[in-house]
Amino acid sequence: MELEVKEKVMLEDGKHEGKIERIEYREEPFKYTDIYIKENKTGFELKFGCPTNLSVDSKLGKLISKFIEIKAGQKIDPEKVLKGKGVLFMTMQEESGDGKVYTRIVDGSVKPLVINENV
Repeated sequence: MELEVKEKVMLEDGKHEGKIERIEYREEPFKYTDIYIKENKTGFELKFGCPTNLSVDSKLGKLISKFIEIKAGQKIDPEKVLKGKGVLFMTMQEESGDGKVYTRIVDGSVKPLVINENV
């Protein structure tokens, strides 16, 4: 099978629109929820991670509470709430320890995409 070599895709720092494509859970080295967002213009997929701890004040809880009201004692499936939703988010480029530059989603910046139908 032949594969085409593609240009490296980097998103510029700033606001972007996208869609939550999938959610994955991992157990090692600790419980984490990975939320994959595909940016609309480039199709570039970014991963936004949260500890798999759902409370009103946790990173995952704050994200979910932007889409639905949450309260203690409730049972919530993050996939049912988030998957397929349009979102706005901010990105920032950062340099890793080995000198590679990557694009990351700014914590707290993911929010529902609201389309103004009155325009």
